[in-house]
Amino acid sequence: MAFPFRRILSPVAFDDNSMVAMDLAAELARQNDGIVFLLYVVPMSDPPMGGPAYVELYKDQAKIDHEKLEALASRRLHGVKYEVMTETGDPATVILRTERAVAADVVVMATHARKGFAHVFLGSTVEAVLRATNCPVLAIRHSEPNNAVVGRWMSVSPETATPDEKLSSVEERMHRGGFRTMPVLAAGRLVGMITDRELHKFKGELERVEVKDAMIEPVTVTPATSTHEAARILRERMITALAVVEDDQLAGMISADDMLGVFTAE
Repeated sequence: MAFPFRRILSPVAFDDNSMVAMDLAAELARQNDGIVFLLYVVPMSDPPMGGPAYVELYKDQAKIDHEKLEALASRRLHGVKYEVMTETGDPATVILRTERAVAADVVVMATHARKGFAHVFLGSTVEAVLRATNCPVLAIRHSEPNNAVVGRWMSVSPETATPDEKLSSVEERMHRGGFRTMPVLAAGRLVGMITDRELHKFKGELERVEVKDAMIEPVTVTPATSTHEAARILRERMITALAVVEDDQLAGMISADDMLGVFTAE
């Protein structure tokens, strides 16, 4: 399995579920300097007698949908390399063919999680892809459960830095803990953040530079902030984690990795 995921195939429809899947695909690309292959499939059944005119109708629709998808990508895939593709045919077949053609590391797609008769149409594509794909699939079930707030998913008691600490110490602890952002506390108050971007900026000077000279202003949410709002902030600010503050105290951290748990939860 290829990891980190850099070549990300995101089959979409023009609905809210697919927007959540697209946002997650974009976040994976930002984290890993990757590319998103955005795919829309115009479902096409076998043509009847007199097929050529029938096929032309689908070609016209595909052109319209491609333009719509280009506009959507330009709005939502900020700071992300992407390629837009529109195909006609059986959705599962096209997705699998495209997955192989672009050598995707992962497929990120939405599932409606319906049951019964509707499941035959809305769930069969995901199931067909899962059965035959050569790479991992993140099947995103979008819902608005009561626990879809930051406090339910944040990491509590995060490791912190102090303003007078050397960046070399922070780098060692971040590497050991496997995280990319560390909050900075002074007298128990959140005063800044150190990310891997700052560490890279001061590469070669980490033993000399102190945290207070490199830290950036923290971006914060509260435990009651919705996970979708947190995901929007992460996407628009192009950052990997948010500090969670309650009553002027650091309550935790929520990262883009935590969002994987949110969007893939049953």
